[in-house]
Amino acid sequence: MKNFLSVLVISLASPTISFADVITFDFTGRLIVADPTGSILTNAGSTYTPIAASLTYDTLSGVGTSALSITMDEAWNGSIATFHDISMIHSPGSNTITGQVGVDWGGNFDMPLHIEWDATGLLNAIGYGLQAGDVLSGSTLYHDANGNGVQDPGEFLTDINSALPYSSSLEDTYYWNNFGILNPDLQGPAPLAATSNSLGLTSGPFQGIRGYFDIGSGNSMHVVSVSSVPVPAAVWLFGSGLMGLIAMGRRKSAA
Repeated sequence: MKNFLSVLVISLASPTISFADVITFDFTGRLIVADPTGSILTNAGSTYTPIAASLTYDTLSGVGTSALSITMDEAWNGSIATFHDISMIHSPGSNTITGQVGVDWGGNFDMPLHIEWDATGLLNAIGYGLQAGDVLSGSTLYHDANGNGVQDPGEFLTDINSALPYSSSLEDTYYWNNFGILNPDLQGPAPLAATSNSLGLTSGPFQGIRGYFDIGSGNSMHVVSVSSVPVPAAVWLFGSGLMGLIAMGRRKSAA
């Protein structure tokens, strides 16, 4: 027991501090909304609505947030919908990130819309290491070596294996069923590609409506900053407190 306590005290006295990389992206992509049958709800005559916002992702906790806000141009069920504020969490041991988006629609506010992403592209890019100026575009990672903010031909770094969004199949079906033509506006892979497990609105008057947010699809995620943040101090305070309890125990034993 004495040897165990000695090793524990040494370990606590000489901690190896872990750091998380908090990465901020500016991103573009598209939002596709579908009804419970999978039929696309067009917006101003288009199958999708362009999206653009910033996203912050913590590589240690797997938590991400975005203050995105998209208000539709076209009324559905007699009312304009607004999608806002993305929160997300990485499922450990998988390439899946799940999230929630707030929806204001038809006099209902902050209805939670469930979304799931295949985050293979994003997670692979993070694994390669990112720095400010890097770009994730579709399935490609560019390293902005000369800092000019442009994806120069010689700056291709690697293929990050981004998945094709599930919603691209909905667009294919839409164009074929309505016009008898193949999709003229192919979406391409996305670092955060919405999957068929995006459950959408699971309660309320619009239950079954799904919103597929494809981030980096056919466009890009620009790395704005990468900041290293230490593990919360509470972890080390706990260690210090435990050391104090051990010392007190020794004094009582000596008495």
